[in-house]
Amino acid sequence: MSQAIQNIFNRIAPNYDKLNRVLSFNTDKGWRKKAIEQLKDRPYPLILDLCAGTLDLSIELSQTYPNSQIIAVDFSLPMLESGRQKIPDKTHIPLFCGDGHRLPFQDDYFDSIICGFGIRNLDQKEQAVQEIRRVLKPGGRLVVLEFFKPSGILSKAFYQSYGRYVIPTLGGILGQDKAAYQYLQDSIQSFFSIQEYLDFLKKHGFQKTKSGALSGGVVHWLWAE
Repeated sequence: MSQAIQNIFNRIAPNYDKLNRVLSFNTDKGWRKKAIEQLKDRPYPLILDLCAGTLDLSIELSQTYPNSQIIAVDFSLPMLESGRQKIPDKTHIPLFCGDGHRLPFQDDYFDSIICGFGIRNLDQKEQAVQEIRRVLKPGGRLVVLEFFKPSGILSKAFYQSYGRYVIPTLGGILGQDKAAYQYLQDSIQSFFSIQEYLDFLKKHGFQKTKSGALSGGVVHWLWAE
């Protein structure tokens, strides 16, 4: 993962949660809940929150599946430190600062991996998916929640208007870092569409894929085994 992307997230860590709520009109909480629901069909004792950021997803996972052990990894230490303060008392979530392209875990280690709004930032796509497969047990499930490149009329209109103009502007005003939120828009446009990413996963050995659109296709969830 590039040092430039890491620096962006290090810079925005103090305002990351506040801006998520503002820019998503507080719907980001519901998006995460929908992704977490994709693990409800059977027990997953050990779950990795990949690109865990400020730990919103890790904390929600630990509350939804109290019998599972959640481990969080992110390449930005300031993001993890911001999230550490939010972990409830008596909730144990081990934190690792590490690169998603070179995870510090042994082969076939996790029952499930979930990644919320972080897959786009793993810029070495082939290496990242191979690393996910390496640490995921056979038959394990990958769940992704992401802003994929828009492919529908509504989502294209959203990103050409709100995404192109409003998000960078508010990022500059509220987060004092317009460039970081311009990266958000640019990274979405240069990423896979939802169908392209599903095809990419199948190419790399994942099967039984399923996906769904949220907020008119602005966000998608998917799982693959």
